Amino acid sequence: MQYLRIALTIFLMLMCSQAFAEKRVALVVGNSAYQHVPTLPNPKNDAGDMAAKLRDLGFVVVVGNDLDLAGVRRTISDFVDKLDGADMALFYYAGHGLQVNGENYIAPVDAKLLSYIDLEFEAVPMNLILSAMERTTRVNLVFLDACRDNPLAVNLARSMGTRSASVGRGLARVGSGIGSLVAFATQPGNIALDGVGRNSPFTAALLRHLGKPGRDITRELIDVRLDVLRETNGRQVSWDNSSLTGEVVLRSPEKLEPATAAETGITDNAAELTFWDTIKASTDRDVFDAYLHQYPNGVFVLLAKAKIRIIERTATETAAAKAEVTANATAQQPAQASSDRPTVEQ
Repeated sequence: MQYLRIALTIFLMLMCSQAFAEKRVALVVGNSAYQHVPTLPNPKNDAGDMAAKLRDLGFVVVVGNDLDLAGVRRTISDFVDKLDGADMALFYYAGHGLQVNGENYIAPVDAKLLSYIDLEFEAVPMNLILSAMERTTRVNLVFLDACRDNPLAVNLARSMGTRSASVGRGLARVGSGIGSLVAFATQPGNIALDGVGRNSPFTAALLRHLGKPGRDITRELIDVRLDVLRETNGRQVSWDNSSLTGEVVLRSPEKLEPATAAETGITDNAAELTFWDTIKASTDRDVFDAYLHQYPNGVFVLLAKAKIRIIERTATETAAAKAEVTANATAQQPAQASSDRPTVEQ
């Protein structure tokens, strides 16, 4: 009888742990093999690598690669079906996208978009996905690596004549509901770069920074932005719009077992002071994050947070200064070439 009670207790504990576990669902789409415009080199790689990253972070991932119109709609439907009971939903898209009259669309690989009417029948509104997420899930994250130079948008604008102004560059700003964050590869209305490696600059930075232990996603996106600025020499600035109401941490902090006072021979206050003396002159924000994790109510909490803000501001100013120097050097090259050209007397 005793063994039966023990077995029942273990069973109930397992059931409770599963009930309280956070359910995360992601939709990842990468369109590279376009049939009527040149192929994009990176989106399929970007989507595959992002799907692997999200699985490692505990997401149930619905993946679609090189989807035609029917494939896009079928994959979205599969994703929406899995949202029931989810605590967090995430949508990642890499490929061609376009904005018309302020609304963003996914371009399936079989799209032609030779007329305005084709937009309704050949493209899928991104708002279809965002609305389903926000109706069902309290925390929603969206990453759009779809601001590339788009010949489909050019086709559509050409067909619209005087109404072509309604077809904008890149993607339009997205108004997010409470509890949502939308991140773009570049600022609204601008064009993002594909890059020269396996991944685009934006996705490569996401893969590096998403899911750092204990790190809030808004801080991770600052690191992403700095990487994109450096990678593109200031030509591209990743951008996000957030209405999150609290911190979103994709990976829990690593549990560190602090040494006891008996083991170290020093008191907790002395240990904290020693820790602070070791890091206070550092310019690495990770060590101050570690201090805040170890001593959330410590004596130096305000100083640690101030140091983090200073490090972030310095990094942003440095990146902007480098971008300005690069831009000035680029602007001066044609003028220099012109002055070096020999003149011909008449």
